[in-house]
Amino acid sequence: MSRIKRNDPTMANLSQTDREILFQMASKGVSRRQFMGWLMAAGASATSAGVLFGGMSDAVAATPKTGGRLIMAADQHGPNDTLDPALFTSAADYFRGRMFYGSLTRLTDTLGYEPELAEEVLSNDAATEWTFKIRKGVEFHNGKSLTADDVLYTMNRHMGENSVSKASALVSMVDRWEKVNNHEVKAILSSPNADLPIALGTFHFKIVQDGTTDFSNPVGTGPYTVKEFKPGVRTVGARFANYWGEGGYLDEIEHYGIGDPVARLNAFLAGDVDAMVNLPPKAIGQVEAADGKEVWSLNSGAYINVTPRLDMAQSSNVHLHKAMQALMDRQRLVKGVYKGQASLGNDHPIAPAYFDHCPDIPQRMLDPDKAKFHFEKSGLGSTAIPVVAAEVAPGAVDQVLFMQREGKKIGMNFEVKKVTTDGYWGSVWLKEPICVASWNMRPTANIMMTLAFKGDAAWNETRWKNDKFDQLLVDSRGITDAEKRKQAYCDLQTMIHEENGMSIPIHRNYVDAAASHVKGRTQVPLNNFGGAESPVTLWRDDA
Repeated sequence: MSRIKRNDPTMANLSQTDREILFQMASKGVSRRQFMGWLMAAGASATSAGVLFGGMSDAVAATPKTGGRLIMAADQHGPNDTLDPALFTSAADYFRGRMFYGSLTRLTDTLGYEPELAEEVLSNDAATEWTFKIRKGVEFHNGKSLTADDVLYTMNRHMGENSVSKASALVSMVDRWEKVNNHEVKAILSSPNADLPIALGTFHFKIVQDGTTDFSNPVGTGPYTVKEFKPGVRTVGARFANYWGEGGYLDEIEHYGIGDPVARLNAFLAGDVDAMVNLPPKAIGQVEAADGKEVWSLNSGAYINVTPRLDMAQSSNVHLHKAMQALMDRQRLVKGVYKGQASLGNDHPIAPAYFDHCPDIPQRMLDPDKAKFHFEKSGLGSTAIPVVAAEVAPGAVDQVLFMQREGKKIGMNFEVKKVTTDGYWGSVWLKEPICVASWNMRPTANIMMTLAFKGDAAWNETRWKNDKFDQLLVDSRGITDAEKRKQAYCDLQTMIHEENGMSIPIHRNYVDAAASHVKGRTQVPLNNFGGAESPVTLWRDDA
């Protein structure tokens, strides 16, 4: 077994000099791409390189102060708000989850992982067996101590055909979980997966107490206890005095949604809320000029998209998909809507922010002639093409309004139905034939594609199924040869680009805003509010 710790790479094929370079790179905060490229060139396998990338978060420069209260404004809420981690869907769910729960591992600013409730993570050489040594002395909010039984109960909720978990696809290669003793568990895999500890640091794998079925007022091991939870209204967390780790500095955190971006901005500028998600790009300059207000921006591979259901007659036309992709005014979205806080998308989810991005796929641009060709092939004529849209992220509605405008020029009749964000993920997404969506970046390309494009994934928006894609996606988790891995991931991205039918016109930065007194902001580029990792580290400084 090889020990995986931040300060102990145990890489037999790396020289001491190379190890020193490794730690110097870590301290300088290099990108995942730079780090992985260097480490694999130095002789590490892709498996080991991915593991060693963890644990490189920036240190908090100032000493946190205890006390005070912060109000954090999300952009959406509704009756489907939940505190059941297995059912988390929205960015608001993810933030709340981090207030109240902990995970076996946690993700870092540089998209690696480090131990959290598991103080050690061990793997065999083939990455088919993972051992998690559970931290002792961790207390749930009701006073019970964390044990292996809680971990097994949590993980088994994501297993099997009857699982309701939204992220079960990420652990589908786990054959079973075994209890070694009260503070040690093992995951036995049916196929290699070097990314498993990273997957377990994502939003859905928060550890819940053994036997929990009622999540209206659950207990976790996080820095805050549930003081109030009213779905569609607000959530309040109160400091947990016996939190095991560093963090949980505030007396309270209040979190709720303001769906209208103008109303959310006005509440922030007026001081009614201390921080807000999804700052409208046009308001960036206004916030920068305001006294005591700051932009909280993270480069990311997050994206907005237009998703047609391939299993519905009115949205399954391949030539319709190709026409929609050719009508995307990508440059206007990047420059005009996002004011440069985005990059061109190419109708697959893996942006250059990912280590396994494939740069060889030809970039799609606005192409009216190609769109007209496919429109004529589609046979749709003047038939109305309904598209449901809400501002689930900046530019989500603009992308289809631009498409509608360009479509009119060639005779396509897009009928855009604008709705509010309230309840959108429960009542529109995955239900309407064509609608818009917004995706957070995930820490690895494999996790992203598994969650959103694998044939049996709950969040496979288009219901696209390709057995070759699914098999290669599974096989790629165990590839350690750098060139073979690169080719496998290029093949996967190409299949999505050519066959899936989804339009992904841009990859967006996370652009939030916070008052200057909001300290301890994290920088994990997977979600708003610092990757939804900030509840642990936030503190208030009114000095």
